[in-house]
Amino acid sequence: MTLDRPNSRRNFLRGATAALALAHVAGRLHASASATGTGTGTDPALRYLEAVTPATGTPYLAPSALHPAYSHAVYVNAATSGPHAQKMWVIARAGDGWSLLASDDSHWSGREMPDGGPGYSWPVSTGRKYPGDSRSGPTPLGIFNVDDRRHRPGWGSPGMYNALYIDLHYSSGRASGVAIHGTTSGQYRKLGRVDSHGCVRMRQSNADLIWNLIHPDGVRGAASPLWGEIPRYFTSAVGTGMTPRRGYVRDGSLLRDASGALLTREGYRMVFVFFWDAA
Repeated sequence: MTLDRPNSRRNFLRGATAALALAHVAGRLHASASATGTGTGTDPALRYLEAVTPATGTPYLAPSALHPAYSHAVYVNAATSGPHAQKMWVIARAGDGWSLLASDDSHWSGREMPDGGPGYSWPVSTGRKYPGDSRSGPTPLGIFNVDDRRHRPGWGSPGMYNALYIDLHYSSGRASGVAIHGTTSGQYRKLGRVDSHGCVRMRQSNADLIWNLIHPDGVRGAASPLWGEIPRYFTSAVGTGMTPRRGYVRDGSLLRDASGALLTREGYRMVFVFFWDAA
């Protein structure tokens, strides 16, 4: 499967416009001032994401470097310290650039920070190692697609509300259990610091906002306004069900077959960028 860049870009722009319109009509999200050209514009949050210098050896892609097939991106800073640690930015295409999606939730931090720093969408908790729990650990860093095979609405797993999983299989063939999801209200006081077993936790209302971008009115797959052809970050065949996928990259590299054609798949046009910036 390959992408025809001009046609796919036109299709993606139409889909992104439809998705944004849906969000506005629903009254759950509103876009901040739009960015221009390079993806930075005048928005301090987008300027920050463009200028991030991640920790040495860790992957990162600025908004302007994301493939045009993506209409939305979720950025999470998993750093344990620093002014931007444990924060999430949800952005959407706006013309040739991007806009920060600002929640109508009363717990949204606001675009302008009191110290003049970049705004963000909301605080989160990323992962840490828990003694005696072999599967707990820091949230993996990298660029990930949304896993198109796993959708757990509501409390589909204990402590995980509206979970959207990253598309990643480990070398053993086991699918990653890392997701972004709402957490129980008792955990809200811990948002803004590292606390989870590896996932990205947020308030339930904010998990609703992201879930409804992908699954408005409960639609899934090709019925979603965010469905389309996207780059795939693994070299094996797409397969069916939970067949292990092999040859993953985490740095957003565009993989190609022997003929040079871009490797793609059908999926959600939202990408996760989990990075580390302690500056």
